[in-house]
Amino acid sequence: MIKIRAKIKLYHAGRKTPFASGYRPMFNFIHEMKTSGKIQLLDRGNLFPGDEAEVEIVFLNKQYLGTNFRKGTKFTFDEGHTLLGEGEVVEILE
Repeated sequence: MIKIRAKIKLYHAGRKTPFASGYRPMFNFIHEMKTSGKIQLLDRGNLFPGDEAEVEIVFLNKQYLGTNFRKGTKFTFDEGHTLLGEGEVVEILE
């Protein structure tokens, strides 16, 4: 298991509704490779389309985060073929 702190932006064009802590989209750190992660919102109850926030994300397996995974790594997240947003690793916590 690995936990990170990240800054994310939820696009207007992806979801039409907000999400709360516990949301599990698919993350893309490596081209053509997706992994699931659980988002924990830190300073609010919901993240609305168009919002930016600092969050914590837990991944079960570091293998799908890539060999260049570190602070500053950029990523996207989606639901199936719908791109929802983007982010950047701020800190690796565990």
